[in-house]
Amino acid sequence: MARVAAIKKKRAPISISGNTYTRSKTRKPSNRKFPNLWPWVLTLFTSFLFIVILSVALLYLYRFFTVSEYFAVKDVQVAGNVRLGSAEIQKLAEISPGMNSLAVRMGAVEARLLDNPWIAGVSVKRELPGSFYITVRERVPRYWGRRDDKVVYLDSRGDIICEVEPAKFTSLPFLSVDPGMEPWFGLLPDMVGSLETASLPLDVNNAAWVRLSRSGGMELFLENADMTLGIGVEDWTTNLNRLALVLGDLSRRGELKYVRSVKVDGDSVWVEAARSPAADR
Repeated sequence: MARVAAIKKKRAPISISGNTYTRSKTRKPSNRKFPNLWPWVLTLFTSFLFIVILSVALLYLYRFFTVSEYFAVKDVQVAGNVRLGSAEIQKLAEISPGMNSLAVRMGAVEARLLDNPWIAGVSVKRELPGSFYITVRERVPRYWGRRDDKVVYLDSRGDIICEVEPAKFTSLPFLSVDPGMEPWFGLLPDMVGSLETASLPLDVNNAAWVRLSRSGGMELFLENADMTLGIGVEDWTTNLNRLALVLGDLSRRGELKYVRSVKVDGDSVWVEAARSPAADR
């Protein structure tokens, strides 16, 4: 018979210290296996290769479309312009027939148009294959003004548009502001608007000059009537209503043609006439 040798387990050594003892455990050999990284590496490499191929394909497609005659610009329509010509706006936009419509950068077109001082707003629409629609909102000149030694166009709020040029000359009332009257600048459009819609027997739309004066409030000279009007700005609505009553009364009595100046401020009204109406009777 074969002898079966009994295999005894080897006990861990015992260390004795005083009245206690400890048995240290023996370490068993680890059976852990490292993960196989090749599938992950292969997946990453495949994905990277796919992205590279796709990018190159898209680049070639972009270059193909941007040189294709099918997408050539054929029509550019401009709307909303009054002072600037359509050809001038098209030149500012740098969009010309024959260029590739896909190569046009819309943001750059809008930026170039907004650089022009006469353009306050713009909208550019592209319609494939080769049409563009440009809609602009122009700034409207309302006055002339003086800045340093130059005469400039001003909008309704008194903001500078650009220097007056002989090529595009527009006759407008001259606006001046006395020192200390700058806070009333922002209310100027509302005051002028209410003055133009007031029931006055005079045409105030063709004033030769407008001035914000410390002594006379808002003053304007009506060249067609040879008359200066002054309206206090502290209580604008009340003063404007009182001016309408005074001018209406003078018109009904036939004396308005003799008047050269009317000023209304609070409870005071000043009327200056060229000569007495009785002299003509």
